[in-house]
Amino acid sequence: MDATTQAALRRINREFYSRHAADFDRTRHPGGWPGWRSVVETAVSPTGRPLHVLDLGCGNGRFALFLENNPELLNHRPFTYHGIDLSSELIDHARAATAGVDHIRFQVDDIENCTLAEATHDLVTLFGVLHHLPGFKSRRRTLERAASAVAPGGLLALTCWQFADDPRFEDRRLDWCSAAGVDPAELEPGDHLLRWGQADTEGRRQSRRRSSRRLRRQRVGRPAHQARRYCHHTNEPELDRLVCGLQLAEVARYRSDGRGGRQNLYWLGAHNGAAATLS
Repeated sequence: MDATTQAALRRINREFYSRHAADFDRTRHPGGWPGWRSVVETAVSPTGRPLHVLDLGCGNGRFALFLENNPELLNHRPFTYHGIDLSSELIDHARAATAGVDHIRFQVDDIENCTLAEATHDLVTLFGVLHHLPGFKSRRRTLERAASAVAPGGLLALTCWQFADDPRFEDRRLDWCSAAGVDPAELEPGDHLLRWGQADTEGRRQSRRRSSRRLRRQRVGRPAHQARRYCHHTNEPELDRLVCGLQLAEVARYRSDGRGGRQNLYWLGAHNGAAATLS
């Protein structure tokens, strides 16, 4: 994928989260994802000190809230949390939701380029992140950076959104001709432009109503905006390629979350293979 197309895809997502951060925050419940429980239970918490967590692409900080609200998963051991996300709007929501909690902090930065301290975190996570990184090389490079931040005995946990396996998302797919600066010839298998919104029958009815309203607005000279995101579907063969050679030992791979419990594909890798269930 060439640099021009990558820049255009990143611009689409930056614009989406800038415009729709409040709506996105409202749809992301602080209760978190069911698959997170296994991640936390598998993470190693060194005796005598807090579990140090680095959450890359943290969004509105929902994983921080999940940890704070489920202390039993850590056997009530303390933790420190550092979340990084490029969206200042989402970070504003995260800071508001965790105000006054001293062991939780957030940083506005680009996870693809920001400085990450090496071998310092017991748990490094990338939840709902990889599908927004354009190009296999970008995804691989980000995983290499994340793996380098895992402390000896620590854990890297990531998810791959399996939206292309869900027929409900067929309704959300948009034509690439509407994406300025994107050369379709440069796209990779699994790249999609998705409409933001519900994909069920009611969602289609609402979409038709919105389309009708947009047409009416356009007739009176008001510009319409289509809420959309660039998303990449990483299947299991691509996941194998992404994690190959990371110097982490795979300790778990499973599906969880969403309808039917198969919305996300999880991969957990341990530094030196030294991950164990918390006890």
